[in-house]
Amino acid sequence: MDLLKHYDIHFSHAHPLAFLRIVHFELTCASFEGVSTVPLFCRFYRLRFDGDWFIFEKRKDNISLPCYSFMPTSTYPKEWKNRFIFISPSLLSEPLSARDPASAIEGEVSSLLSVESSLWKLMCENLTRAFNFPKGVLAMGGLSPLYLRRL
Repeated sequence: MDLLKHYDIHFSHAHPLAFLRIVHFELTCASFEGVSTVPLFCRFYRLRFDGDWFIFEKRKDNISLPCYSFMPTSTYPKEWKNRFIFISPSLLSEPLSARDPASAIEGEVSSLLSVESSLWKLMCENLTRAFNFPKGVLAMGGLSPLYLRRL
């Protein structure tokens, strides 16, 4: 949610691969017992508007190595755009705004705190594959509030 707030985009305007990158980043930070932050995420990715969707793409300006060894480049199933996804309002702590696609997208990368620099180094040295994560993995990584309520 912090990333969506930072970029001022609504989740319904983000491509599914954007969420895959966010989830992969969050789980990688959690696996190193680190805290995911917006400045750290911005070291690896930049926001871009791609026709109908906002996407997070790997930075091409030599600021950072990638934090993954493999990242899917297409979605499966291909007809995902024709399906509806229900998101319960109880999952959102506050309403998200919808960014105007015509507004400028800033690509600045702020400096990292020392703890973020250490985590960044670990992530660059220990690349992981990104894939569609099962719900149980998301729950173990603390990314599923539904499981927290049931425990």
